[in-house]
Amino acid sequence: MNPRIFQTSALIALLSLAPALQAQQPYPSKPINIIVPFPPGGVVDAAARAIAQTLSPSWGQSIVVENRAGANGNIGVEACAKADPDGYTVCLPAGVIISLNPFAYAKLPFNPQRDLVPVVHIAVIDTSITVSTSVPANNIKELIELARVKPGSINWGSIGLGSASHLYMEWFQAKANVKFTHIPYKGSPEVIRALITDEVQALTNSPGVMLPHVKAGKTKMLAVVSNGERYAPLPLVPTLKEQGYDLDFRNWIAIFLPRNTPDTIVRRWNSEVNRLVKDPVWTNKIFAPMALTPTGGSIEEFVAYMKRDLATSAELVKIANLRLD
Repeated sequence: MNPRIFQTSALIALLSLAPALQAQQPYPSKPINIIVPFPPGGVVDAAARAIAQTLSPSWGQSIVVENRAGANGNIGVEACAKADPDGYTVCLPAGVIISLNPFAYAKLPFNPQRDLVPVVHIAVIDTSITVSTSVPANNIKELIELARVKPGSINWGSIGLGSASHLYMEWFQAKANVKFTHIPYKGSPEVIRALITDEVQALTNSPGVMLPHVKAGKTKMLAVVSNGERYAPLPLVPTLKEQGYDLDFRNWIAIFLPRNTPDTIVRRWNSEVNRLVKDPVWTNKIFAPMALTPTGGSIEEFVAYMKRDLATSAELVKIANLRLD
């Protein structure tokens, strides 16, 4: 045989075997990318970076957090849904993108139920109702009375149309029979700045994120929305339920993978993240300051949780009469 023909044939054979050889390599055998569909600086971003930094050494590969914000989280989740299902692109979104956006948007470029694999529920994000120092209210009853005297005079900031912070405002004003003026922003840092400078007078956000601003006297926290417990660093702030109102619509964070990702990889992510969120030392250090309540659990438990959250989200979208393009 001609040596050149033999060399060419051998090269073709090796190239054809490359995918199979790569598939046989232990996972992970190269860097992993975690897509966070929000700007840097928020609770979701901080949680993703903590998980990446903790898992990376034990996995022997770098885990890089990529912020792909925009369209109320849809841009980042779409990128994850359309990525190769090889386990090297992971999505860590907030629950509203998965449960609420399908009801709020007339058309989405992805279908969360069809295009993503639910891997593990990580935590629930406790929230708070916080107001600017200009607001002459020190509890929820006084805030409601103020809003009733001057309907629409209180600007309520959110991190965007259809966000959890927006939907909680819609539920709250419907429940309390008051009217606020909704002002959407592009992210948590922007809306917090607006509260401090009195562009807006109220918002919902994680008590962990708001803590330094409350302690500095730049804002006032009127209530926390949690699993029934007060926020430990601010024990004098009552829960919303203590003040006569309750809707346990707290946002949450979880890990998803593109559809058709091998089950062994899905199960490994579930196992490794559960190892973290079930570790009280790790969660007290990482999650407690951010007011994240760790959850974890099996894939099947996560699927059941999403079904309940979908029902609540559908109700909230109806209350808000929300329709986004």
